[in-house]
Amino acid sequence: MHIKTSAKAVKADLLVLPVYKTKKLNVSGLTKSHELEAQQAFARKIFKGDIGETLILHNHKDSKALYKTVALLGLGEEKDFNLHKAKEAGSKIASVASASKSSTVAVSNPKQDYGVWMAFAGYLNSYKFTRYLSKKEGVALNSITVVGENKNSSKLAKDLTNTKNAMFYTRDLVNTTSNEIGPKAMVEKAKKLAKQTKSRITVLNRKQLEKMGMGSILAVGQGSKDGPYMVTIEYKNSPEKGQKPIAIIGKGLTFDTGGINLKPTGHIETMKQDKAGACTALGILKYLHETGYKGHVIFAIGIAENLIGSGAIRPGDIIKAYNGKTIEITNTDAEGRMVLADTIAYTQKKYSPSHIISLSTLTGAAIIALGSDITALLSTDKKLTLAVLETAEEVDEPTWELPMYEDYCKKTKGTVSDLLNFSKSIRAGTIMGGAFLREFTSGTPLAHLDMGGTGWTDEGKPCYPSGATGVNIMLVAKTISKL
Repeated sequence: MHIKTSAKAVKADLLVLPVYKTKKLNVSGLTKSHELEAQQAFARKIFKGDIGETLILHNHKDSKALYKTVALLGLGEEKDFNLHKAKEAGSKIASVASASKSSTVAVSNPKQDYGVWMAFAGYLNSYKFTRYLSKKEGVALNSITVVGENKNSSKLAKDLTNTKNAMFYTRDLVNTTSNEIGPKAMVEKAKKLAKQTKSRITVLNRKQLEKMGMGSILAVGQGSKDGPYMVTIEYKNSPEKGQKPIAIIGKGLTFDTGGINLKPTGHIETMKQDKAGACTALGILKYLHETGYKGHVIFAIGIAENLIGSGAIRPGDIIKAYNGKTIEITNTDAEGRMVLADTIAYTQKKYSPSHIISLSTLTGAAIIALGSDITALLSTDKKLTLAVLETAEEVDEPTWELPMYEDYCKKTKGTVSDLLNFSKSIRAGTIMGGAFLREFTSGTPLAHLDMGGTGWTDEGKPCYPSGATGVNIMLVAKTISKL
């Protein structure tokens, strides 16, 4: 499954011809019969060229034709066309290919490298998670060739193919059910990837975590017989001399019941997704390896299962984290920050990274604040913030910074403990999650990406079929190259 580029027309099952919304339809390059049909559809306003609008033309069965099927794809007004709209329109390539039972697609490049981004979006939207289906139907999309190269088309096509591979890997991990991927199985997935990427891996089990005083992650996992674990993977490829590593931290809750503060029906069913942060971190590792990224990156993932049982943590319990700070458990469903707390503190102490970027489906409040399209950013460093936001714009992964407002941050403090894992008095839940994590960085610049609204989609949207999305792989991978 590759994105290809070609300066000349290529043979394919399907030709997708992008067209702008104009007064006069330009469909040069088609056969006369297809051109006539397209012009008639345009004249009758059957096809207007609106963004994402599609029209499959009739198959005229010309034995000499390069394509079995031809489809028009609307791009909207040319003056308004941009990267975001290119991806929105390109995502429709998947549905047209599926409807026409096409496994190979050629798409004309409208301008710049937007055709490559459209092919990328088409691939993202073609993803299907069929692991548990006894009967698999449909034709797989094997290749999309962008016809009409620009200077950087080939390089971009290769990069976006690697991005797509990493995103599909992450989606597969997140979508796999918790009875198949529990904490121990998640460790095995990390080991396999570490071997493939020739990276050094360290796994800390429950006994080792107890010996090291990692009370925060242990508290979350104490209701389960499986785990918890802390995994660090060291990626090192010709870093500059004296260069400090960058740390990427991921939350790996293989299932989250909420604990004694039980999640309600309607929310608990999809909690296999709570490992999305860790799976995204692994996806970034895969991407860096496949692209040959030169540098030193530490991947650290805290893995646990938040279950209900006689051994589960209780509201009101007080535990001691790895950095010595005590935490009162005021809500057992605010467990992700506790897993990240020890993971961040341990990584900071052992590896002394220059920057920490953490990823997690941390708060449902992120959905209330920013909806399901925009990832929340909580940061302690202006330069790091700027790097993340600039990259988000460049790769069209919408991200918005929420403030580390000090009056709110003070509310993480306890009266009988150093910290509270949840504060009822402040409703800014996403900010409070970031404020809590800041307590474990020892001053190292932190950017936390809260994927609570963006790591999963129930109904699907352009580029993202229902289920795990795989967002933030490109965002983080491109950000660290700027640090």
